[in-house]
Amino acid sequence: MGASTGFLVIDYLFRPLLRFGFKFYFVGFIILFLVYGFIAYKALKSAYLSEHQY
Repeated sequence: MGASTGFLVIDYLFRPLLRFGFKFYFVGFIILFLVYGFIAYKALKSAYLSEHQY
């Protein structure tokens, strides 16, 4: 599964939540922070692990 496929899956899963969330800005920003925070955590974790495996 490539990065573009992952972004499409995330888009289809979270777009309805974000549409609801941006009617109430506080909820929308929390959802947005959680989604992108999880993506950043996974990216940094995989980069850190791949660096120390050699």
